[in-house]
Amino acid sequence: MEGKRRNKEESKGTRPVEFLYLDQEAVIAAGVLDMRRALRVVGEAQARFARGEVREPQKIVLRNAETAESEAQGRFNGLAASIGRPERSVIGMKWIASFPGNPLAGRPRASALIILNCPETGVPLAVMDGGLISAMRTGAMTGLGVRYLAPKQTRKIGIAGTGLQSRTQILGLWTELPGVEEIALFGRQSSVAENVAEGCRKRWGAPVRTVRSAEEALRDADVALTVTTAQEPLMFARHIKPGALTIQLAGHECEFGVIQQCRKLVADDWETVKLRGIMTPALMHREGLLRDENIYANLGELILGKKMGRESDERIHFCHMGMAVNDVALAHAVYEDAREWKLGVRLPLWKEPLWI
Repeated sequence: MEGKRRNKEESKGTRPVEFLYLDQEAVIAAGVLDMRRALRVVGEAQARFARGEVREPQKIVLRNAETAESEAQGRFNGLAASIGRPERSVIGMKWIASFPGNPLAGRPRASALIILNCPETGVPLAVMDGGLISAMRTGAMTGLGVRYLAPKQTRKIGIAGTGLQSRTQILGLWTELPGVEEIALFGRQSSVAENVAEGCRKRWGAPVRTVRSAEEALRDADVALTVTTAQEPLMFARHIKPGALTIQLAGHECEFGVIQQCRKLVADDWETVKLRGIMTPALMHREGLLRDENIYANLGELILGKKMGRESDERIHFCHMGMAVNDVALAHAVYEDAREWKLGVRLPLWKEPLWI
């Protein structure tokens, strides 16, 4: 009894702590699917990263074994970032699971939670569904990439991969390249590919059509993109026309020759790509076929004007592995709008702390 009395005395005067919980419906209502906002927010985040205004520790990767092949059984990633000055920073973390077998059971491959914290006290400000935020920030990175790197006359976009990411990739591309005539989409399951294509046509008016092979999608494309979980190449140098922009988001989806024929190699953050170690340029670096000085720029350097983007009819490769700064920045924008529009549910972390 004496201990309980003392604990109450210790916590006397403390205030209850609540955080805002946003489920997927609330995140959608807060405008997460606004690609123009995502492009602006992610572009600003990349510029701040390039200016050194972001602290981003190495990504946590938890899987059954330290091999890319083990990712077929699922993996967990933890991505954290602090943006801005300590006293006014935006701080958060995404915890995301990726299980390739989920779609067969009617679930998205990836599921995620994002936590935002108060920079002054560390207590959570918000916990929200992070799946769509993750997909939208990735689509925005591709959109920013084509803004600076795509051929001026882009007629055809070719895409291999029809998971959830393919939709936001198409949205990012279509937002930045509204004059494109054709988006050729290939997926291993034709019915899934057609469903994605039809949805993108109806929702955004994007000129998406399905094709029967990755080669058909990528051949003669001005922008050629792979967005799959493949660990063996499905993009080959023979598929890629002169002057094209090639983009990859994940593992070893393109053969070494695709990159070896490029004049410029751009990353979201080359150190992140190297540390993750599963993407084609990282594999080439490990085998001594690519050196740090062969990397032309990180995307933020193009945004700030420190480096030029496309300068001629040149082949360019853009790889983005995924950065916490993008998740945290976009999640904070969603949080701010959710507060303004009074969305979500406030939940208690504690009414009265047991100990201080």
